[in-house]
Amino acid sequence: MKSKMKGNSSVMVRHIKTILLVICLLTVIMAIAISIFMVQTISDVPVERIRTFDKSIALSSGTSSLDSDTYINKSDLYDFGLFTNSGLSFKENIQLLKETKKIKEYRKGYLTLKKIDLPTLSLNECKRTSCYQRRIPFGNMPSVFWKGLIGIEDSRFLTHFGIDLKSIFRAIATDIVELRLAQGASTLTQQLVKNLFYSNEKSFKRKIKEIIVAVYIETKFSKEEILASYFNEVFWGSFNGIRIKGLYSASIFYFGKKPNEIAPFEAAILISLLKGPYFYSPLNHLDRLIERANIVYNKLIAMQLFSKDVDHKWSHKEWQKWLTHLKNRVMGDRYKPLIYASRVNEISAINSYEQFILIKNTHKVLSDISEKYSDEDLAVKIVIGNLNSKNQYSYYSKWERDKIRAISNERHSVGSSLKPIYYTLMTYLGLKWDDQVSTSPITMNLVSGKWTPRESHVVHDQEVSITRALQESLNRPVVRLAEQYGFKKLETLTKEYIPSLKTPLDQYPSQLLGSIELSVFELFEIYRKLLISECSQVSKGVKKWDETVLNVLSDPRKTTIRKIVSKDLRGLKFFGKTGTSNNGYDNWFVFYDGWNLGVIWTGVDSKRSGKGLRLFGGTTSYRIFQDFLLTRGRRLGELSCEKNEPLSR
Repeated sequence: MKSKMKGNSSVMVRHIKTILLVICLLTVIMAIAISIFMVQTISDVPVERIRTFDKSIALSSGTSSLDSDTYINKSDLYDFGLFTNSGLSFKENIQLLKETKKIKEYRKGYLTLKKIDLPTLSLNECKRTSCYQRRIPFGNMPSVFWKGLIGIEDSRFLTHFGIDLKSIFRAIATDIVELRLAQGASTLTQQLVKNLFYSNEKSFKRKIKEIIVAVYIETKFSKEEILASYFNEVFWGSFNGIRIKGLYSASIFYFGKKPNEIAPFEAAILISLLKGPYFYSPLNHLDRLIERANIVYNKLIAMQLFSKDVDHKWSHKEWQKWLTHLKNRVMGDRYKPLIYASRVNEISAINSYEQFILIKNTHKVLSDISEKYSDEDLAVKIVIGNLNSKNQYSYYSKWERDKIRAISNERHSVGSSLKPIYYTLMTYLGLKWDDQVSTSPITMNLVSGKWTPRESHVVHDQEVSITRALQESLNRPVVRLAEQYGFKKLETLTKEYIPSLKTPLDQYPSQLLGSIELSVFELFEIYRKLLISECSQVSKGVKKWDETVLNVLSDPRKTTIRKIVSKDLRGLKFFGKTGTSNNGYDNWFVFYDGWNLGVIWTGVDSKRSGKGLRLFGGTTSYRIFQDFLLTRGRRLGELSCEKNEPLSR
């Protein structure tokens, strides 16, 4: 009996040992698996993104300045200042300029009395197309934000190691009772991890990964670095499809201020929005935001972050006033031009402030015509560059599309914008600008049938000078002159500038009136080559300045823009030629302002309704140029053939 019991005991011991061995083995395997999972989880995320601020990449390389004796809109200067690296407020900057007698203030703008160097435009660091983000160092973040956020969202942030065990146990208990992920227990570090590396998906696996990375980050980075990354990376809502990332972006979008200018109650509003930018959206749920902001504000006072005497809760009137300002600022896409301009980190033909003004005016023209033609895919394409430099600036209003392809490869009917090319080439064949040409009807017998060009307006004179024919962009004269000087000779000269020209030209004479499709960049290069040739002939004494096409089209009071040119520009000299084609679907303006050559196209970019538009080069593309010229902060360059150095400012 004893031996039997002893045998059973021995078997039991062996079983226990086996079980213990299996448990140990499983524990080791589990530990290895967990370790592998942890290592894999950490290696899958680029944790170095936590160190987000690098001054060397946070600022764009372009500098800007305003010429003396130019008029600047207050709102333009104010908005531009928000997106620069200046540590001063707008009022402080203006006061400094007044004290140094560099500006004179008017009701809606300033007159510059001296040249003014503007702060550098900061680089938009958000990788998405419609988004704004500017990272700032922890030392530039007002303490009310990070102290307030810690007190409201994560009171044990300074002592925990990435996770808050007390909060986790409380959340687990709640989740077990409700049998679902009902309550979170995220620390600020976990929220940062989720914001940077994971989605909002509610799953245990994602939560486990979040905890692992949060703990790892706490061992690798300081609390200040974690807070700085949080405030630079957190999502603060969106307006009209533009995402707001980080404290700096939130400050300017919600309040039109830099973070260091935010008032205490405004800080309470921004902290409140972090709980749920959409749930507490001021545009859709103002009542929710008011309730939460008051609670947050009271807690910030209780934390002694500021005194009630420093600021106060907003009244209903103040809330409504802010809401009105907010709608004007974001619903009207007021900052959209600066978001685009701040994405450019290169030296170009025009400085950062000019880029901002150009894009703003482009956006204004598009908005105006879109109200009338809401069913059309309207767009603007622009190329600007110096004659003597390869530095160029290009813009395409459809940010989400391929700009290079749109500017360089997509072609549009050029209309009358090519007439200066033909007239200039015919001067090489003996044409004189003061010669006379008939305006009477002309009919050509082509292989395809008879062709009779028409005028866009009634011409009463039987004959006009060549100068006037070009200035008024008449059709019959250019065809008659091509016939007179020889289609074949003109064709040979033109092919050097327009390789895509259909030949023989005498069988495709409508090309003289603009039935050629070119990209914006191609038209720019054609004009660049022509103007360089014209100026080369002047410098060699072959031509006088008065004999150049630049001079012929330099007086806006005599050209196709004579009825719409601003009174401020009527007495100034600049080269300009409009073009309209395809029933208003393609509208052009080519200009040379003494500094740069530019080509602007405005029209329907893709599918066209076929109804035609009551749009013209003068009322669209020229309008963009005119507004740009008047508000860019630069005087006109001298319209001459003297060498203009590339713009470096």
